[in-house]
Amino acid sequence: MSSRKTVPGAESNGNLNGSNDMNGSAQSVRNKVQEYTPPPDNYSSIRPCSHIVTVLDSKAKDTVFLTYRQALNISQVISNDRYYTQKKDGSTISISKLIELKSESLHCSDCSLNNFHHNFICLQCPHVGCFNNMNHAYQHFKQNSHFFGIDSNIGLLYCFMCGDYINDPQLEKIRLEMTQQKAQASTSSILPNSDPHYIAPDFKASTGLKGFVNLGSTCFMSCILQTFVHNPIIRNQFFNNDYHFFNCESSPEYHFPNGNIDESNACVTCSIDNIFKNFYTSSEIEGFGMTNLLLTAWYKKKSLAGFQEQDAHEFWQFILDELHKDYKRVKKIVKEEEDGDEDEEDEADNDDDSGDKCNCITHRAFSGELESSIKCLSCDSVTNTTDPTVDLSLEIRRDKLKNKSKVSRDSLTLYDCLDLFTKDENLDSSYKCQYCGDRSKAIKSLKIKKLAPVMGIQLKRFEHNLLNDTSSKVETPVKIPLFLDLTKYTSAVNEEQIEQRSDVSYIDGNKVYELFAMVCHVGSVNTGHYIAIIKDGNGQWFRFDDSVITRISQEEVMNTNAYLLYYITHKI
Repeated sequence: MSSRKTVPGAESNGNLNGSNDMNGSAQSVRNKVQEYTPPPDNYSSIRPCSHIVTVLDSKAKDTVFLTYRQALNISQVISNDRYYTQKKDGSTISISKLIELKSESLHCSDCSLNNFHHNFICLQCPHVGCFNNMNHAYQHFKQNSHFFGIDSNIGLLYCFMCGDYINDPQLEKIRLEMTQQKAQASTSSILPNSDPHYIAPDFKASTGLKGFVNLGSTCFMSCILQTFVHNPIIRNQFFNNDYHFFNCESSPEYHFPNGNIDESNACVTCSIDNIFKNFYTSSEIEGFGMTNLLLTAWYKKKSLAGFQEQDAHEFWQFILDELHKDYKRVKKIVKEEEDGDEDEEDEADNDDDSGDKCNCITHRAFSGELESSIKCLSCDSVTNTTDPTVDLSLEIRRDKLKNKSKVSRDSLTLYDCLDLFTKDENLDSSYKCQYCGDRSKAIKSLKIKKLAPVMGIQLKRFEHNLLNDTSSKVETPVKIPLFLDLTKYTSAVNEEQIEQRSDVSYIDGNKVYELFAMVCHVGSVNTGHYIAIIKDGNGQWFRFDDSVITRISQEEVMNTNAYLLYYITHKI
């Protein structure tokens, strides 16, 4: 048998064999860190190992088959060529609901990490373990001697003892049977009166891999739109956004030929909805011309009019604000049509400005809270203030960081920037305590009180000097982690407790985020260019340079100087 070890997701020629070298396997699984590469397509050529042969020759065989069948039912790839699937009783279930159910079933039992690509379902117990975060799947094998895990992305069996993918004719028969059942469950006739593109979109279209045509210094817009198009939470919101589609008076102008867009009916939500439809249903591979959104943005914000370069972060903020306004406007229309009670609506309309109460796309995806605490050193009382936020803006200048000597020796990390953002600040005696009334020294601290499902981070790469009215760009390299643990930066956690404990069991899966998009600025502050780097549904990274799309390695991603970062939670 071959001694070659294959970590989950590694490229294979199909001739994978097991090995009894447990120590070599353990070292391979622990240390092998690489970008995601699709497993072999020819699953039937993967041979069994001695461990699975022993199990299938025992009395536990029937139990193994049952468990494998149930795990396959959960881990089957959600069809890329259907937006609805049909159940046995004839009823339908949306893709977004399937994704929600899958995420609930496949989160790591130890850290709650939701990772469809590299979580493993134990074949011998209900445990689900992550592989490319804290490696709880391997830890479970070491602690319980449960050799086999089912790859939640493709349903293949992995032997941790061998460090290899394995198969067996009996297991392959079950896998093919389950795959066939899934194929029969999908149907293209369940929505006969709908747009055929939505019923059975082209496979290439369903990936959303498409660029934007540069209409004249519009790269700042296209890169932000790519972060929306490939944001799973926002994508699912737009695929299920019938509320806006059927109630917005501007919708026909955007979704039907010869629509007439002017200042009176310009709608950003309708513009982006039209982009989603084109990206995920059209088989055309040419870049998309975002003329509708460009025109709409000009009507909505006069400073965007024209073909000069703008700041990508400001455009992102503009889109979020417009999505919120559009939701409130349509909600008011629906309310007035239902009962005509404008007074009640005015009250409800005001409540919509709160992230906890507003159900718009902006607040559902990006709404978070920061908690500022001031401790009076005279009476030890603490005053807390909570402010809403949709992202974090972090300093990257070395001279402003806390541990300058360390930063000068080592490259700057995103955690260094977060440490500065949440660092305690000493206030002088001008602070007047609201409890004791004294003017005394105080300590001000800042923590994250509420984490958003999507964490947006701006690295402050641009500065403006008010004295001479000039702008400059900060080129400081910042190391970007693919997984971001925000535990120590939240107000619910005592930082001293974290520093005293180094074991991985302290990590809270609710506060672990995965990088899925970044926006980069290339060139000088006056003649630069924006590009987007996006992680697709298969864990592969792509660079979007207007209409040009290039696949890149994980190493290239980590060595890129980012301007905007977008992380998504694994606790959906």
